[in-house]
Amino acid sequence: MQRKNRLMMGLGGMVASAMIAVTVGAGTATAAPTGCSKGGGNTYANAICTGGNGSYQAYATCFNPTIPGATFYKFVEGPWKRAGSKETSTVWCPFLYVVESRGIGLRK
Repeated sequence: MQRKNRLMMGLGGMVASAMIAVTVGAGTATAAPTGCSKGGGNTYANAICTGGNGSYQAYATCFNPTIPGATFYKFVEGPWKRAGSKETSTVWCPFLYVVESRGIGLRK
């Protein structure tokens, strides 16, 4: 009976320790940038986020259509801007490349 009690006490201690670790590890949530929009043209991409915390950047996947059948791609990233700064992050494709897809990079 004592052995069983010691085993139960040990398991209870382990569970309590695990719960404390989970509680201590959970920090305050930080909000990511909000109100984000993206746009651009044939050879550039831009992004802006009007609120929240953290920062954002425009990015694009560009390809070179000048050689038929060939697929030359470049991934380009614009400068990071602070959320809510009302600044636009803009990135340009290299010469002879056009935008295939564009997006917004976020970080807290």
